[in-house]
Amino acid sequence: MPGPREFGPLEHIIAEAIGQPGQRRFRLHAMNLDVESASLWLEKEQLIALAEAIENVLRDAGYEYQARPLDDLPQPPVFPLNAAVDLRLAQLSMGVDVEKHTVVLIAADGPDDEAGTTAVTMQFDYRKAYELRRQITQVVAAGRPPCPLCTAPIDPSGHVCVRTNGHNPH
Repeated sequence: MPGPREFGPLEHIIAEAIGQPGQRRFRLHAMNLDVESASLWLEKEQLIALAEAIENVLRDAGYEYQARPLDDLPQPPVFPLNAAVDLRLAQLSMGVDVEKHTVVLIAADGPDDEAGTTAVTMQFDYRKAYELRRQITQVVAAGRPPCPLCTAPIDPSGHVCVRTNGHNPH
């Protein structure tokens, strides 16, 4: 396998959920300084783990988020229609460059039949990491609410709770 593709410093990175709750697909959508985009498709649990890892890194670094003045907010990104990198993630690793105050993501899909594994690395500063963690929290919370007894998601059509032997649908 050749080394991972260096996607470089990111201009934008966002978390998205596509579809209806219960049938959503999750992705990180990133754009580098050369206006190339990457779509990294991942599971909800991977997204939650990424948010927790970012939170731990920022806490350990003593990072304190400073909100930007309203007249200094960046414009929402306009991503290219075709992503230069489009991966269904099998592996997602995170590192930190303490000297540069950046988070480094290393993402890879699973091995294909003959082509091998495709991997990409990208980095973004602590501010973007904080904003991404906050956005991930919002994206995940917008899904189906958890059952207060068993914590399984409650579908709009109802829920058969295993802790009540199915006798108390929500």
